[in-house]
Amino acid sequence: MLEIHEITINRILNPTSIDLGEYVINPYMGCEFSCLYCYVRSNKVVRKREKPWGTYVDVRKNSPDLLEKEVLEKKPKIVLLGSTTECFQPIEKEYQLTGKLLEILNRYKVFYVILTRSPYIVDSIPLLNQGFCKRIYFTVNNFSHTLKQVLEPKSPSFPSRSNAVRILLDEGLSVIPYFSPVIPWLTDIKEAFSAFEKAERIEFEHLNFNFKNTQEIINSISLAQPVLKEKFTSMICERVFYEQIWKELDEEIERQAKGVKKGYKIYKHSFGEYFKNTYL
Repeated sequence: MLEIHEITINRILNPTSIDLGEYVINPYMGCEFSCLYCYVRSNKVVRKREKPWGTYVDVRKNSPDLLEKEVLEKKPKIVLLGSTTECFQPIEKEYQLTGKLLEILNRYKVFYVILTRSPYIVDSIPLLNQGFCKRIYFTVNNFSHTLKQVLEPKSPSFPSRSNAVRILLDEGLSVIPYFSPVIPWLTDIKEAFSAFEKAERIEFEHLNFNFKNTQEIINSISLAQPVLKEKFTSMICERVFYEQIWKELDEEIERQAKGVKKGYKIYKHSFGEYFKNTYL
């Protein structure tokens, strides 16, 4: 059962090393979607919590009041929403924190970039259409339903997310369909390029094999696809195999992109390297 805690914080605009904004806003701590591969699981603060990731959400209820003050003090030009939480998770329907924050950013003419995987964002289209939403990176994917139930059973369905992307694109918003994680032997690259005609480009992020819970991810995938266990184990242990598999997948992405004349970008994790906050 989801535990909800209403808390107050001291600051809502936090400096970020992610090059999508000067500051980052996270109106919640925790995420109902509980994706097994989420990099936030490796966060030091999260790992100290007694409750598992996905079983709690802290509602930072004074976020709008803080933002009103901090925007005037810090005068940000562009901010990022949702680096360590899902701003449009189901609890947003009750608390409306993200909606209030967007209203404030619009009022003070602060541009923003959003990271999301939630179809609930379409409810905020009137706010997003006011001219200050610079870009939305919308996480989608297309591996099997069985595998989804293993890796992200609580997240919205892939079809509902793809449909939300198309709705946002039809509204004229700048949306990047973001396939993450790309999983070797399981992600359908051809389908990725055929799904979003109006998107200026498609972006891909490789599955990071350097997480603290990588073995748990591999074991979970292997339950759904036992024949892949040996291959995934080799991805962890053998640099040459690791680099060759990703090279082949990158070449397939390039072929598909050229075939439909669509822009693309790939985010890679080097063998043994944890994470780089580079998106531009």
